[in-house]
Amino acid sequence: MPKNKSALIRYRVINRCLVEKIHVSKKELREACERALDIYPIGDRTIDSDIHTMRYDERLGYNAPIKFDRAKGTYYYDDKNYSIDNIPLSEEELDSLVFASKLLDQFKEVGIFKNFRESVNKLIDAISIYRNIKDKNLPVCIEFEKVNEATGTEYIDPVINALINKTVLRIEYKKFTTLESSFHTVHPYLLKQYRNRWYLVGYNEKYKEIRTYSLDRFSGIQSDHQTNFIDTDFEANKYYDNVIGISITDEEPVEIQIAFSEIQAQYVITQPLHHSQKRVEEITDKIVFKYKLVPNFEFYARILGWGNEVEVLSPLNIREGVQKIAARILSKYQPKSK
Repeated sequence: MPKNKSALIRYRVINRCLVEKIHVSKKELREACERALDIYPIGDRTIDSDIHTMRYDERLGYNAPIKFDRAKGTYYYDDKNYSIDNIPLSEEELDSLVFASKLLDQFKEVGIFKNFRESVNKLIDAISIYRNIKDKNLPVCIEFEKVNEATGTEYIDPVINALINKTVLRIEYKKFTTLESSFHTVHPYLLKQYRNRWYLVGYNEKYKEIRTYSLDRFSGIQSDHQTNFIDTDFEANKYYDNVIGISITDEEPVEIQIAFSEIQAQYVITQPLHHSQKRVEEITDKIVFKYKLVPNFEFYARILGWGNEVEVLSPLNIREGVQKIAARILSKYQPKSK
């Protein structure tokens, strides 16, 4: 069995590389393990030993079908459907997860970790459920929300280092709306997660304004130690204070009153639309809340997503904005004239 938690982590990292990239060099496996453990360097002999253990250690029970392609100099799974994630956790692996979850649980109310409270709670719940059903012949009776793994996470470390050291970044970036990449000189101020995507907020030197960049659109990143860092009056803890999501405009926040059906209101009470949410009154079959925010793209998307369970009461221009979007949606579903 593995002698320490670092070995268990390396096995999981190697597995993830083989599942995601299919063909992986020993160098790539080593560097992925180094990043995961924040240990430099990890020797090639350690990776060789890990692969051998994953293949042949009967007590570990992985029996991983890892093959080596001599022509390409890469490792791969001979069975494309194989993953150690499909194998029940061992007691030692489970103990490691319990230890990690308890450690995270202590910090979930602290400062920057508050944004990850829900993720920590999910991990703790998952471990608790697994412990209860482990080794019991139960039918599938619990299903977790499935979320695709965020892409662009390989750029988190260099972005965090730049934030800490106030280092200018040179980013190769490809928008969803363009075919070619472009280069941006960015003075990083904030790393933000929203809807399973990571975003970098920083001052763009060319356009002389603060812009937001999605890490999953990065093609490359380099530190620029020759350019002096521009420190504006950016306040990270207030930048997104008046909006839902990630979109920022120059508009001032306004008071918006929204009526929810009695049933939908119960969901909004437990998970507020925005931190400014305040209950105003009850009218026939509805409960009215007021908000102080800037109505951006994410705001309208949330409102429209609730369908006829919600109604914007005021101000008039925002109410009409919802009507116009709804009318455009309805027009797409009108019968086509022959």
